[in-house]
Amino acid sequence: MTPPTFNLIDEPWIRVRRHDSEIQLMSIREALANASVIKALAGEIPTQDAALLRLLLAILLGSVRPNHERNEQENIDLWASWWEAGRFPDGVLDYLTGVHSRFDLLDADAPFYQVAGLTTASGKASGLGKLIAEVPDGEPYFTTRTREEVTSLSLAEAARWLVHCMAFDPSGIKSGAVGDDRVKGGRGYPFGYPAWAGNLGLVVAEADTLFETLLFNLPLAYSGPEDLPLWDRAPVGPGVDETHPEPHGPADLFTWPSRRLRLFTHGARVTDAQVSNGDKLGPQNADRHEPMTAWRYSKNQSKGGHEVVMPVLHQASRRIWQGLGSILVASEGGARAIKPRALEWLALLSEEGILAEDRTVDLHVVGFEYGPQNSVITGAIDDRLAGAVVAFTNPVLAQAAVVAAEAASEGVKALANLASNLDRAKGGDGEAPRHDTYEQGYALLDLPYRRWLRDLVDPADVEATQAAWWSEARRILTDAGDRLIRDAGPAAWVGRTVTQSGSDAPRLVDAGIADIWFRAALAKALPLPARQATKEIA
Repeated sequence: MTPPTFNLIDEPWIRVRRHDSEIQLMSIREALANASVIKALAGEIPTQDAALLRLLLAILLGSVRPNHERNEQENIDLWASWWEAGRFPDGVLDYLTGVHSRFDLLDADAPFYQVAGLTTASGKASGLGKLIAEVPDGEPYFTTRTREEVTSLSLAEAARWLVHCMAFDPSGIKSGAVGDDRVKGGRGYPFGYPAWAGNLGLVVAEADTLFETLLFNLPLAYSGPEDLPLWDRAPVGPGVDETHPEPHGPADLFTWPSRRLRLFTHGARVTDAQVSNGDKLGPQNADRHEPMTAWRYSKNQSKGGHEVVMPVLHQASRRIWQGLGSILVASEGGARAIKPRALEWLALLSEEGILAEDRTVDLHVVGFEYGPQNSVITGAIDDRLAGAVVAFTNPVLAQAAVVAAEAASEGVKALANLASNLDRAKGGDGEAPRHDTYEQGYALLDLPYRRWLRDLVDPADVEATQAAWWSEARRILTDAGDRLIRDAGPAAWVGRTVTQSGSDAPRLVDAGIADIWFRAALAKALPLPARQATKEIA
């Protein structure tokens, strides 16, 4: 009897979106061979797309792994040859043939991303609910099916969640694997970190096709001879791999075995899964290998004169442009602030004239927020910002984009303070209106900022472009402030005596005074150009 097989190189399992918006399942071989006519990956959730993108990037890096450290020009020439061809070379598909056996989901000896024979002392597995991401804690991410209803998955869907679990699985107590010396009382106790990608504030540069997106994020410059993806190394067992304590490059990181996994099948369905602890890996100072996140100096992690940088994490409550400075601006001298290496690579390609400066790219931020001890998923991040490559890579334009976003935030703060003062003027404490108006202000500026950024392409014209944003943002927020004052009601115009924060002296606060404070703060946050200011005074 022929043993069951489901090889991911040959079997359709990756969800892709064609340019006609139709969703189709493709094998790895098909996805890479047709990447130039595929619009994007189309998994169940954005983090699944990120995990699969990193898997495909690891395959590409493995296919061109050098036997020596390539210099900068060699990396540029290799990238340019693929870009000009508009397709991946035959060598990529030849590489898939060489590693074919390691991609069989059901292989008896080395199943893809799994440990053959992985089991627990009790014989009980973890359940499919542990394989599928849940957001927030205790609530299934998909409202169409509850955790109890997950009784089986197709092999294709199980493969997608397997890759996702290896990338984003939370920390917390795991099923204790037989053969893992760390297990106590049948439990695998947490070591504090989620699976590798869960430690990151992922930034993905996306383009018009999957081929272009893969090339935009391909970290050739940071991969060398020892950078082996998981399938190019010996299969791991249930315990810690003592022979490989740290990664040697991005392909290694993209496939880091943070978990020990096993799928249990019945016929052509996956009916159970075991999720156990894998190889511990903290994010401290991993910037030399991980290209898809920004990094910042951490005072808490830095001890004894040893400087430590940590990934910059996204916040589910903030739009991408509210935290743009942490993505686009690096510090001068030292490693206290580091842009995503992928953006540095795009900047180099642009400087070399290989990638057009006005080429549009989407910066896509994606990831999870985790709860206490990183043991549960509490929120998801999925936002993107479109702009010219030069807007994200040219220091002058990138700084202008960040300054414009920060000025907008100060303007929103002025609007929120106005709402708070109006509420206090009529007897409230001002807190709820302040919180609500923050969100309203950012919502009002969201689309205008995104439209403005798309026109940010010429460093020589940055002053005029920035002034245009100042004027538009100020007009939008002024109109919003006028509406707040108009709707405040008679009690706010009468006002009341309140004690200001940081002051013992009470003073009258009414709608008129609140309006004066608002306009002064707005003028400071978003100053008008001199000519327009003179015209308004006249």
